[in-house]
Amino acid sequence: MCLDFAAQVVSCDGSLAVVDIEGRRHRASTLLLPDVRPGDWVRVAVGTIFERIDADQAALINDELRSIQEVS
Repeated sequence: MCLDFAAQVVSCDGSLAVVDIEGRRHRASTLLLPDVRPGDWVRVAVGTIFERIDADQAALINDELRSIQEVS
């Protein structure tokens, strides 16, 4: 099983982006969505950005992930 998370794009450089999820920064591939820009909200799985979303969707996804972590 693979979990994805919502993050905000901080910077882009070629086929890589730096994304921020609640203060933690990660590198992610932009090969599936090469037109992402800093400020975009995206979904990331297995180190790859695969969908652009809005801020409300991002908050909902991350709230759900926090709920799962609290139960574990």
